Amino acid sequence: SGTTPSPPATPAPAGSMSSPRAVLLASLDTIQAGGFDYLLYGGLAAGLWGEPRYTEDVDLVLFFPERHAYKFLREAGKHGFAVDEDLAIQQIQVSGWSRLPFGQKKSPWHLDLTLGDSPFDKSALARKVQVELFSRKVWVASPEDLLVYKLVSWRDRDIMDVHAIVERQKSLDLPYLRKWV
Repeated sequence: SGTTPSPPATPAPAGSMSSPRAVLLASLDTIQAGGFDYLLYGGLAAGLWGEPRYTEDVDLVLFFPERHAYKFLREAGKHGFAVDEDLAIQQIQVSGWSRLPFGQKKSPWHLDLTLGDSPFDKSALARKVQVELFSRKVWVASPEDLLVYKLVSWRDRDIMDVHAIVERQKSLDLPYLRKWV
């Protein structure tokens, strides 16, 4: 795309975000064990490209056919997630995303996952950026793609994230943004 994003922000010390850290690390272990393509978006990614903020979850776009969701869910169960396979599949089919609590079923710490199957999702996957987060290499949505995901969600915290990303990233790919927005 010709865009050279600013380097990612330094994450907070591990102790200050230990629960999202644990969710991310378990998510990465799940992904690695199953050989799944993914990208990180949401609050942790917004903290890399904009300003760090509090979050209780890890948001991932996963790239595999829906029929392989059970494989991912079974692997997630092996890595500490409280998985109700039938409920998760139903959530994906009805709303396009699912929430997997980390540890106990009522835990506030969780993984929110969605399947990347739109042309935009596929473009975001092709533009992913590798960063180091909590001493692990992580594929993250580019600043431009994260902006589009945030604009789609458009909650108060997403609006704040959009402002922070635009403020921090001085050389965004505006033609790419115009195409997808």
